[in-house]
Amino acid sequence: MKILYLSTLDIMGGAARGAYRLHRGLLDKGVDSTMLCAMKFSDDPTVLGPRSVWERRYWNFRHWVEKGVLRLQRTTNPIIHSVNMLPTGNGRRVNEFDADIVQLHWIGSEMISIREVAAIQKPIVWRLADQWAFSGAEHYALAGQVERYIHGYTAENRPREYGGPDVDSWVWKRKMKHWLDKEMTIITGSRWLAECAKRSRLFQNKRVEAVKSGIDISVYKPIGRTEARKLLNLPQDKKLILFGALSATSDPRKGFHLLSPALRDVASAFSGQVEALVLGSSRPTDAPDFGMPVHYIPKLSDDVSLALTYSAADVLVAPSTMDNLPFSVMEAQACGTPCVAFDIGGLPDMIDHQANGWLARPFETDDLAEGMKTILGDDSVRAAWSRAGRDKAVAEYDVAVQADAYIAIYREILAGQ
Repeated sequence: MKILYLSTLDIMGGAARGAYRLHRGLLDKGVDSTMLCAMKFSDDPTVLGPRSVWERRYWNFRHWVEKGVLRLQRTTNPIIHSVNMLPTGNGRRVNEFDADIVQLHWIGSEMISIREVAAIQKPIVWRLADQWAFSGAEHYALAGQVERYIHGYTAENRPREYGGPDVDSWVWKRKMKHWLDKEMTIITGSRWLAECAKRSRLFQNKRVEAVKSGIDISVYKPIGRTEARKLLNLPQDKKLILFGALSATSDPRKGFHLLSPALRDVASAFSGQVEALVLGSSRPTDAPDFGMPVHYIPKLSDDVSLALTYSAADVLVAPSTMDNLPFSVMEAQACGTPCVAFDIGGLPDMIDHQANGWLARPFETDDLAEGMKTILGDDSVRAAWSRAGRDKAVAEYDVAVQADAYIAIYREILAGQ
């Protein structure tokens, strides 16, 4: 069985890391797997990147053109958009590879054009990291805008506040033209995203499966808090709340506007006992007031350092208002750190309320704070939820389990040819 993976990047960013983990997991299972990327950052010989300086420059040129097209549309959706309109040469490269299955991952930002995807000659499996594949140019539809990917992108359902050419509609119509009758198997990480895909006009008649993403549970595992904090130079006598980079404040989907009031509530309840850890960020000049001291941990790219950070924390809070299957929650649970999040998207697939973490009512900051206070205020609760989270990670998040699920799907597809 010969598999070719397409991903814009290999190890930079959550979606790319997820694709790379699955690629390595399949290699460990004896599958002949190769990864093709628009830009390669690893030194892995099984990952193929640009073959020349010209190819790298041409990708930069495609980026420049794409940004120009996107600027024509005035939109209130700040989440990343992709047009994927220019020929890249990657479609021809895929067909020359002679794979049994071609698997797409996150291919935004001009990795391969919409037309080139349609020209792929081998069976396609597409692992969705977000909603872009069945939407317009946007990678996530904001609240009140999902009817566009369900019913079609028309002038009547375009948000009133949008202006200029409807680039979202133009991109969606190109997808409908090239992909509606293209046979594909769609795989999502969460049941929520699977339901979104099934409801979409573009993918409603395609096979859609939900298979959780995988992580290396031998790396992401509980490490003693005392030792983890010593190595990271963090206080031993404080309760530590971990959350993601403040650079995400420009993305309303990350929910940071809901985090500050919840943290101030917790700070008031545990006066002088609690501090915050911000992962993936240096201290900004305009740092918000969380009502507690804050430790900033710069962006980490290796799994061992991330596992140390998760293990040093008492709780991870993920205040997203829309999300698929965030790796931060998976990785934290595997390290024995209970998680608090809103009951939205794919979070219920990972967090079992009051069994291994806390699912707050959307989008009630007092309930988000209540989850943190429950974990921080009772060591026996934290210990029980820590064990349950680790047990779930071992049973459901192991990349070997994920690889087996994909191999079964590949075999079924090939047997039906």
